[in-house]
Amino acid sequence: MNTGRTFALVISVLAVSAVAAVPAQAGDISPTLATQLADAQPDQALSVIVHMSEQAPIAAMNRSLRQEKASLVKRHRDVIFALKEAATSQDALLADLDAGAYARDVVGYTSYWISNLVVVQATPAAIEAIAARPDVAWVEPNFQAVLIEPKRSAVAPEAGSRGIGMTPGLKAIRADEVWEVYGYTGAGTLLGSCDTGVDGNHPALADRWRGANGHPWQECWLDVLDGDTEFPEDESNHGTHTTGTMTGLALDDTIGVAPGAMWIATNVIGQSVNDGFDNDVIQCYEWFADPDGDPETNDDVPDAICNSWGVYTGLGYQPCFDYWWNVIDNCEAAGVVTVWAAGNEGPGPASIRSPSDRASTATSSFSVGALDATNYDFPYPIANFSSRGPTRCNVPEALLIKPEISGPGVDVYSSIPDGGYSNMSGTSMATPHVTGVVALMREADPDLDVDTIKYMLMESAVDLGEPGEDNVFGWGNLDAMAAVELALIGLGDLEGTIFNASYGEEPLPGAEVVVVDTHHRHVTDESGFYQFLLGAGEYTVQVTMPGFADAEADVFVYADLTSTMDFGLMDIAGPVITDVSQPMIWPDEVGPYDITADLYDLSSIAAARVIYRVDGGDWQEVAMTPSTAGFTGPIPGQPTNSIIDYYVWAQDGAELESVDPEAAPAEFYSLYVTNEIYSWDAEDPDDPAWQMGVPGDDATAGHWIRDEPVGTWNAGQAAQTDEDHTPDPGFKCFVTENGAPGGAAFLSDVDDGCTTLLSPAFDLSGADRAFVDYYRWFTQMGANLDD
Repeated sequence: MNTGRTFALVISVLAVSAVAAVPAQAGDISPTLATQLADAQPDQALSVIVHMSEQAPIAAMNRSLRQEKASLVKRHRDVIFALKEAATSQDALLADLDAGAYARDVVGYTSYWISNLVVVQATPAAIEAIAARPDVAWVEPNFQAVLIEPKRSAVAPEAGSRGIGMTPGLKAIRADEVWEVYGYTGAGTLLGSCDTGVDGNHPALADRWRGANGHPWQECWLDVLDGDTEFPEDESNHGTHTTGTMTGLALDDTIGVAPGAMWIATNVIGQSVNDGFDNDVIQCYEWFADPDGDPETNDDVPDAICNSWGVYTGLGYQPCFDYWWNVIDNCEAAGVVTVWAAGNEGPGPASIRSPSDRASTATSSFSVGALDATNYDFPYPIANFSSRGPTRCNVPEALLIKPEISGPGVDVYSSIPDGGYSNMSGTSMATPHVTGVVALMREADPDLDVDTIKYMLMESAVDLGEPGEDNVFGWGNLDAMAAVELALIGLGDLEGTIFNASYGEEPLPGAEVVVVDTHHRHVTDESGFYQFLLGAGEYTVQVTMPGFADAEADVFVYADLTSTMDFGLMDIAGPVITDVSQPMIWPDEVGPYDITADLYDLSSIAAARVIYRVDGGDWQEVAMTPSTAGFTGPIPGQPTNSIIDYYVWAQDGAELESVDPEAAPAEFYSLYVTNEIYSWDAEDPDDPAWQMGVPGDDATAGHWIRDEPVGTWNAGQAAQTDEDHTPDPGFKCFVTENGAPGGAAFLSDVDDGCTTLLSPAFDLSGADRAFVDYYRWFTQMGANLDD
């Protein structure tokens, strides 16, 4: 029997060039800033953030303070002192800036301690010189935040007329039950509005502005737009509306979740996005962290800040925009809970804004989606506009889900300037509901730390949508009553290790641990470890792992203590066998014919074999041993025209077996021992018998040529490979034209017709079976092809 063997051929129907990435320049300058510097005129002043090398160890300090259950007074004092001490490392840079060390190339600068940084406006030459200093770690462009605009609003009855009474949103989150059962209204707590400002004269808000209660206005209102006002004002409706939902109360209208709480505010989110010298967010967060400038006091520090702002890719920002992270983390370490609107760019996936898309931990950038609790009864549907997860941040799979929770955000009735009220919709309307609940929780337990509060909010949420956390509702509907009750009884730790009870008690990474009662889940780490924060009480815990029997147990969690529950899982499945090599032909009699496979089992691979037969004879076997290709078993050489049937068998350390194909030996793979009559790898010299194009071809682009393929990319996806199949030093193959390196996408794909590649004619008159073996690479890139 005469057969054909491989000729090296890569078929490619698209040839697109990659978008060139901007190369990073000096290690101290961000790639984005490097591009701006390269494009700027020599005398053009740019606004940049200069991060100093020395930073306070806030993350470690935060963990330590949480472990010792430090009071908010101690937490605030320790964190603020550490931040201000670290900022003294700016002294040399500030002295040089004051002394004119960079000549007239520096327009101005502002020093901050909330993170050890200096915002500088300077020419490219001065920025590069500053970045080269040994006391500077990183320089990046400055930024400006933008308001998350409400989706719609309708002005409701004017001041003085009968209003809504208690809003549907307050009932939907059971805030009224907290007031009635426990008497908590947020009294003694303080909330911060990081928004467009607040109308300080509004009857629903005036008497609880902290500045109207005997405190200096400088601690209670920060005007970063006009800079000269001493009393809260709102040039928009937004900040007054969100603050009303947090703490609003008037004669006829209960609109606030925590009507007993006081408030302070800034007007940072009242400006458009631009490249100006704007560092307002840093200034506001520094002010929120210590409004009176005294680390020893914390009655001036808000328990929570409502953030109805962010950026998204439609504004030209990259996903997972991280400029604010350190500033936010340091403010939270000082005891301030920050709550974030998810955004109004739904319903598409991964539409969540930054910084609410951050997912460095399970609680970072605690983000809120919007429900419709005004027009529907429970279960409340998600608002169509509410931004969805997953985050596009590069984080472990278990952290991808966003938002964290959802709250009422459709037709929410609240205050607007000049004494009026309106209905507004948006995740901005849902976020202050959550912020207000934080005040109720802090009244119940004044020293609750930030992470514990967030875990309690997630733990107490009423599950909606898919069981457990999902990318639409997060953990579900905000439940003020359940959150306050958790604050009263406290949380406990549940932790343990999942191990292989069938083989050496080895840890099992990737096992899923689910608290059945709450749908909370955790995937074990490399050491098989899991951990939950749960309210005190009894729970059922279930563990699942592919290839192992499920396990379940009841456990009691005690407040402020750690409960341990380990699980040993029984192995019930043999090894996983994948990627078994399937050579259809082998053109020699000598052999061996190496059969390879990937074998995996958490109970180890105890034995593996290739079991084969020749021309339907008796089954025989050869051992498989570890190799660079996984496991390899050599079938001995056989005469030409032989047909070899084979399958792979493996056994793990628990003596469990598996085969591939799964129905073996009833099913099997086959290879044919053949003669080679033609082989060409498409390299030089040319074979004139190949014809590139035939009469009748009508493609307008993408005609066949023989060349080295140009690798191209589009939107992160390979549009054409840059390798042919021939091992080095070979490099040529047949390709449909070729894009130029760095060229635009889709200039050399096959357009508007056919292009033909014609092989030589093979004389197979003496064969009863023949094989053509070739290699190709192909992509559609989302195109539709005719049959």
